[in-house]
Parts: sequence; structure tokens; C-alpha cells
Amino acid sequence: MARRAIHILIYGLIAAVVGCDPPPLTPSGVIAVFGGVGLGEGEFSYPRAITAEPDGSVFVVDKAGRVQRFSPTGEFETAWRMPETTYGKPVGVAVGPDGRIFVADTHYHRVMIYDRDGRHLGSFGREGFCDGEMQLPTDVAVDAEGFIYVSEYHENDRITKWSPSLQFIQAIGAAPVDGRRLRRPAGIDIDDEQTVWVADACNHRVVRFAPDGTFISAFGEMGCEPGQLRYPYDITVSPDNKSLMVCEYGGDRLQWFDKSGKSLRTWGGSGRQAGRLWAPWGAAYGPHGCVYVVDSLNSRVQVIRP
Repeated sequence: MARRAIHILIYGLIAAVVGCDPPPLTPSGVIAVFGGVGLGEGEFSYPRAITAEPDGSVFVVDKAGRVQRFSPTGEFETAWRMPETTYGKPVGVAVGPDGRIFVADTHYHRVMIYDRDGRHLGSFGREGFCDGEMQLPTDVAVDAEGFIYVSEYHENDRITKWSPSLQFIQAIGAAPVDGRRLRRPAGIDIDDEQTVWVADACNHRVVRFAPDGTFISAFGEMGCEPGQLRYPYDITVSPDNKSLMVCEYGGDRLQWFDKSGKSLRTWGGSGRQAGRLWAPWGAAYGPHGCVYVVDSLNSRVQVIRP
């Protein structure tokens, strides 16, 4: 590598992270930290989206308009840049069941599709407010059947569903749900029952939809206590399909819920040291259930054993 892949801090035997085997190196359960401020390989300029292959690499999007791929142990593997960045940078990324990488190219109102090496495979969406159009997409999720869900904010504030062949199917959550319209739905994920889970960031809640777009339930309110939320920017269904991991940008923490909305535990807190977070944008489960957290204003990724 031309530059150091692990720029700021690595704890213990990083090669063991793949199996989440080493003991926690901080009381908060951190087993590794990688990244650092910069534009070189393995460095970050305000990272703000993350996804991981179930048994493989981790992908991080930063404000330099690039996607970097890391091994599960935090070693830089490859990177590519978005084709256009003049108007803004992407804020969402997902890996589909077939291994394709979907990037929410936010300020160009589209979703870009790549293979894991950064080869461009296609795109869909265009700017607008009608069917088949988008406004500032924030995140992407792909279900087991290949249907694609895209969250949008600005005037649309909705989720759109697309077929595996990239054709628009329907808008979800465009009308008020539980008394309120969605306000910057920032993160989405799909569970094994095809339920659509939405981190409704500016309403400080999680919203649940059926696959046909029917509203099911919502939970959360603004606050810092367990069960409350402050600007949830990401949501991820656990590998066992039993719980939800919510990343709170405004709360500087992760919070786990069961599917009824009961808070199970929290992790993090404001700060610069390992085990603390500063404006995190996202988190993802990686190999063997390890959790990778985009610690955005600290320009790093923390790896924890949940």
C-alpha cells in the first residue's frame, strides 16, 4: 500500500477481528479502530455511510465523494470516486444479496450501482417529485427478492420501491403516518419478513411498513434516555432478525431495540476516545456479528463486539 491503511489506532491483534475473538480492549467493547483524517488510502474526509458484506469486506463513503473498501480487519483494499461531485456527495450505501453495491448519490437524485471493485453497472432515478423521480436520496436497502427501497428527503420525504429490473413500483410513507409525515427518513433496512424499517430522523422515531407500503407502527420520541432518540440516521436489522440497531447522529450512540420498540441497550456517548462517538452517521453488522460504526467527526471506524 502507498499509504498506511490504519492511520490512527489499532488495538490488539487486528487479524483476530474477523471472528470477533479478542477480548475487548476498552471497557466499552471496542476491539479495533481504523481510519484517520485525510484523503489517502484508508483515511477519511468525514465518513458518513457504511455497509458490509456478511462474510467479507466493509465499504465506507466519505465527503470526498469516494467509496473505500476495507477488509474485515480494517486493511485498505480498493477505492473509487463518484462520477460527479460538484453539487454534493453521497450519504448512503448498501450491498445487495447478489453482491452489488448501491450508492445513494444524494445531490444527483439517483442511485448508482457498482460491483465490489468499483466497476459501474448502472443507475436509476432522476430529479423530481413524481413516480420514478427522486429528491435527495439518503439510503438504499435491497430485500432478499431483489426489490430496492430508497429513502428521500427534502420535499419528497418518502420511501420508493423499485423492481429488480430498476422500474418504479410505488411510493411508501408519502402521506402522514401516526399523525406526522416522514421528515428526513435517513436510514432504511428490510427484515426477513420483508418489513421495511425506517429511521425517521427529524421526527426522532422509527417507523415500520409492510411490504405493500401499509403503515404498521412507530416508536420513539426526542430525548437521551433509553427508548428515546436524537436524530436517528441509520437503522440495521440484526443478523438473527430479532433486533434493530439504530445509530443516533444527535445522540452520539448506538441503541438496540426489539421489534416492539423496547430499548435493549445503548453504546457510545459523546467524546473523542475509543468507545465514544462524535456525530456518527451509520453502523453495520459485519462478519461474525461484529459492528462497524462510522464515527464521522472523529474520521474513523470503530469495531465493537455488541
